[in-house]
Amino acid sequence: MGHLAYIFQRRNTILIIQVGSVLLLISTALTWVTATGLPETAAADELGLLGGEMSPTVRAMGLVGVAGGVAATIARKWVRGLIGAVLLGAAVISLIGAGLTLLEPAATAAPALAEYTGTTDPAAAYTPGFAVWLAILGAIMLLVSSLALLLFSPGWSDERTAKKYSRGRAGAENPDEIDLWDDLSDGDDPTARR
Repeated sequence: MGHLAYIFQRRNTILIIQVGSVLLLISTALTWVTATGLPETAAADELGLLGGEMSPTVRAMGLVGVAGGVAATIARKWVRGLIGAVLLGAAVISLIGAGLTLLEPAATAAPALAEYTGTTDPAAAYTPGFAVWLAILGAIMLLVSSLALLLFSPGWSDERTAKKYSRGRAGAENPDEIDLWDDLSDGDDPTARR
């Protein structure tokens, strides 16, 4: 468990969250399924259906992942747990959406295909593309990193971020630059003590 905690430090975990979320977003802009042998009412015989058209929830979960990754960088311990739970849900929803496309491409492509063809007649063949695998990879990365956020973020130190965005302690024993500036703002000249 110690090695995993070392691997999933704050920086690494947030990076994996962001990369997984961006992969989800990129995959939804690419072709998930190519439908061939379209009905006669269609203008073409072949049509590439984008991930965003087939599963808009995956795109939304990618946005949730990006926002959650940013929020986790500045959040405190218990808030990171909430963010981790939300990201875990987003990862599961994304994994289900992309997985169903691989398992049942005809069923998941039917609504988007009906918009293009104007009919509910199915195509002759459906071929999942590389972008679906990209979405699955992104969802797995988001899943693993959200679990890491839930498990290991309570052990992350909040001192550095807390110090950076909060006021120092007036009259601290071992003052740093922030404490000295805060003392000066309060009317106490730190050079007078020397």
